Amino acid sequence: MNKIFKKIWNQSRGCFVAVSEAMTSACQNSGKTAVILSGLLSLSNVYALTTVNGNIELGNLREDTKRTLVDSYVINGNATANVAELNISWTSKNYRDMENQSLQVNGNLDSNCPLFVIAHRGDGASRLSGALSVQGNLNLHSGLLRVGSGNSNSGGVVTSSLNVGGTINIASGATLDNRPDYHHVQFQLNAGAIDSSGVFDISSVESGAANVGYLTVRGGNFRQASSVQTYVANSIALLGGTLNNQDSLYVGGKNGNFSVENTLTLAGGVLGNRTLLTQAGGTVNVSAGSYDFITLNKSNGTLNNQSVLSIVNFNQSNGSTNNNGKLTIGNANLFGSLNNTDTLTLTGNVTSRGNLTNSGNLNNRGNWTETNRVTIAGNLNNTGSVNFQNGFQFGNGRLTSSGTIQTNNALDIFDSLGTTGQQDLHYVALNSTVPQEAKTSLTDFFLKYLPGTVAKSLADHASFTGGKVIVTGVNLTQTQAADLTKAFKEQFFRLFPEGFRQCCLKTVLMETFAFLS
Repeated sequence: MNKIFKKIWNQSRGCFVAVSEAMTSACQNSGKTAVILSGLLSLSNVYALTTVNGNIELGNLREDTKRTLVDSYVINGNATANVAELNISWTSKNYRDMENQSLQVNGNLDSNCPLFVIAHRGDGASRLSGALSVQGNLNLHSGLLRVGSGNSNSGGVVTSSLNVGGTINIASGATLDNRPDYHHVQFQLNAGAIDSSGVFDISSVESGAANVGYLTVRGGNFRQASSVQTYVANSIALLGGTLNNQDSLYVGGKNGNFSVENTLTLAGGVLGNRTLLTQAGGTVNVSAGSYDFITLNKSNGTLNNQSVLSIVNFNQSNGSTNNNGKLTIGNANLFGSLNNTDTLTLTGNVTSRGNLTNSGNLNNRGNWTETNRVTIAGNLNNTGSVNFQNGFQFGNGRLTSSGTIQTNNALDIFDSLGTTGQQDLHYVALNSTVPQEAKTSLTDFFLKYLPGTVAKSLADHASFTGGKVIVTGVNLTQTQAADLTKAFKEQFFRLFPEGFRQCCLKTVLMETFAFLS
């Protein structure tokens, strides 16, 4: 600066004093030396700083006729900002030599400033940089912290950085943003944590990166920007308000424009972009509220639902899903595991491989194909189509169906027919007039062969109010199939007449019982 004197802060006097420009800050601050801002700050420029020991109101570090700090500062203590307007770095026609300044607070910073700006470019400089570093917590109680204001025209670039070792606390009446109508702002954010109940919006930043340890949104509006690559090293918790993410979320590593390493918790707030959720690891917890995703691509990790979750397309190639709430899945290709203890509803085309277990209520309204043998536990309510490709058996569960149940394991419905049985069926029809000994032989056949391993327990575990039961893999003639169908229906009438009274005396137990080769 082309001056004979400069002003520095005198801690003992509590005011600025004029000193020779040749005299260093170290001479005037009892052995305190000028420092280079490092550690949390990663800046291309090196700043000469004035050191202030003790707690300070930042408004005292600016001249009354100016709205900006008169120098770059290191505060060895806590700081407050309660003035109407405060700029760390600013350039305009009237304010020169203040376009590359920094403020480092080695304690906590509490702000109630209506306007607190890290870097603002009015005009006259091609580049401008400003930096705010807080070793402790940055508490925005009210007002506005503006990270950067660029230029309304095409000239100039503003570089701004905010580095907080502790937590950025944004109260419900506070805002952290950049000026949306000014352009060419490049922003770098590093923070141990962000805990926001107010407004966070840096969506107008031209480019930048944000690295945060923990992100908690309790209220207000937190807007993630596509122009700023945001990475949360530990966890994101949405507890209230709105997490207005312009990009889809990635869980389990650093990937894309918005990602979290370990945990995503959805617990009552509104998630803006729900087109895609990608999980490559870590944990996704839905613990409160209601959420829906068009697509969830899950290659690993754990998904826990204890509330209400709906997924149109669920692609799980590995990992585990645990449902203790209300989970609705449209289309799914399931590897890994899916365990339901409350209510799981399938509405589209779902393929599982023995990895879907149920001890609660499983409602199938779509087309569910199970490639492994299934033990029915809990309640299976079917109004769609279920294809048990390797058969099924009953555990501690109940099957209620008005749709289609298909099995390719004939032993589920009746035991091995045997050659004699097929001969009897071929020559004697149930509605034929035959000698008594023939009828007795046929009755013995059905008593011996008809109730298979599953059919024996159907009376206690199944209710059919319509629909179809299809058995594949059975080699029968048309006459044999017709005879077995009639006998099977008569067997059901004999097994559980109570079931018919309970379902309003349905005229038929099953619309069709088909045997397909």
